[in-house]
Amino acid sequence: MADFEWFRSFVAIYRLGSVSTAARHRSMTQPALSQHLASLEAEIGERLFHRGPRQMIPTEKGKDLYNQVVKAVDRLEKVTGSFIHSPHPSVVRLGAPPEYFHERIAPRWNRTDLDLEVILGLTRPLLDRLRKGELDLVIATQQIAASGLVYTKYVTESFVLVGDWSHKKRMENIVEEETAISVLESFRWLSYDMDLPIIRRFWFKTFHTRLGIRPNYVVPDLRTIKEMVKAGLGVSVLPDYLVASDLYSGALHELWSAPTKVTNDLWLVHRSSDLDEETIKRVIESLISMKN
Repeated sequence: MADFEWFRSFVAIYRLGSVSTAARHRSMTQPALSQHLASLEAEIGERLFHRGPRQMIPTEKGKDLYNQVVKAVDRLEKVTGSFIHSPHPSVVRLGAPPEYFHERIAPRWNRTDLDLEVILGLTRPLLDRLRKGELDLVIATQQIAASGLVYTKYVTESFVLVGDWSHKKRMENIVEEETAISVLESFRWLSYDMDLPIIRRFWFKTFHTRLGIRPNYVVPDLRTIKEMVKAGLGVSVLPDYLVASDLYSGALHELWSAPTKVTNDLWLVHRSSDLDEETIKRVIESLISMKN
């Protein structure tokens, strides 16, 4: 008869794609975890993975077994963890971008019947933690394909090119794109990443040409970038929800309006094995109800 620990090891290998990574995740030695897999394959009578040089690729039998057991494994692990680690088994572990949570969720969250443990960070590492079972729900800024994850479109953010009044004054009465490009490229720029991902996307969709500048300040927090722009240290491209009140008050100014809004979709992501998890469903419903 198959041991439950064999299934836990199987699910870890399936999600992480590697015996060594799964062994570290489970705090086991690699030989011990490999023995779990070998025992399970012997019990079932078929291989569950093709052994690649760097990755374990599930066979059709492996995919079928995963779909059948993952929900039960996750639920049993969650029940066990709730007794060992917390007196509150209904806590939902939510991963989110820090700026979005700070601006759009924290001020509006009023569900005293739902407990949250919030982990703030970038989308890719948050999704890795979700896949490993370390999070229950993630607000993601991009859709990254991964087995066992379900994406639901949440909100659409748009981006605004902003500066303080001195930058706005230099952009006054400019109507030609070539002149606008020349003046904008002479400004000092702030970005959360050296590659300027948001700024490059905005620039290309607005001016249909590649950006010819490098950031003068790299700060991995959009809220801090906003404050630096307000202080006159440079210009940047920021999400509309982050700058709306400052645009209204005059603390920030839109420097150039894109002919078509530059947008990005945010997603609510959870494991497919948690489709019927009532607490997670209630958190999702609450987030959707407060998105506008």
